[in-house]
Amino acid sequence: MGYPPHTRKDLFKIISSFLLGPDPKKRFIKFVVLVAIGGVTGYLSFRRGFHLTPETFKHFVLSLGVFGSILYTAIFIIRPIFLIPSIALFIAGGLAFGPIWGPVYASVGAALGGTVGFWIARLMGHEYVMSRLKFGAGEIDSYRFSFSVVFLLSLLPIMPVTVINYGAGLSHMQFKNYLAAHFLGLTPRAFAFGFLGNTLLEPGSRRFYIGLLILLLIGFGSAYGRMRLRKKRRNFICL
Repeated sequence: MGYPPHTRKDLFKIISSFLLGPDPKKRFIKFVVLVAIGGVTGYLSFRRGFHLTPETFKHFVLSLGVFGSILYTAIFIIRPIFLIPSIALFIAGGLAFGPIWGPVYASVGAALGGTVGFWIARLMGHEYVMSRLKFGAGEIDSYRFSFSVVFLLSLLPIMPVTVINYGAGLSHMQFKNYLAAHFLGLTPRAFAFGFLGNTLLEPGSRRFYIGLLILLLIGFGSAYGRMRLRKKRRNFICL
């Protein structure tokens, strides 16, 4: 038995007005508090509360049938709020659903979760960061968060995904450019970690080392691309 439609709308308006008030400074403070509370909750719940092993996670997700893939994708959507490690989710997807469908679910979920993270930062923190924080305005801008930068950062295996989500949202970057770059960069990363996750129960095997090699190649490739991009921009500024 749910709330009546008008009650749900009123509740949504109350929450929206509380989180998205007219004062940019208060919105930014609420953004910081939301991230802090979400991070602590996520740490206590997902890292300390549940003692899941690769085997138990696989059996739990598969026991849910079609709902297992839905639950897995939904975790990605709430991941930016609770700061759930994306690497763990990528590996878990490959372990539970295989090296193909696991990364497919992960890529879709990561795009949805990235959208959530981007708009939380854009609506709650962008205006204050750009207008008041000199460091933030200088470091978090459309120049540093361009299509190529977001793509390379999303591709880099060790780069925290939440940093990209929130950083792009706080910058001047257009959402459509961010989403395209983020999705294109995360998809190869998801497949690499998914392949590795699929071999997690057979460490030392040939497939396991192939998965590690793929991750290393992606990591070196994205790092090299980022280095070349920085060098190109420095040369452009000198001109």
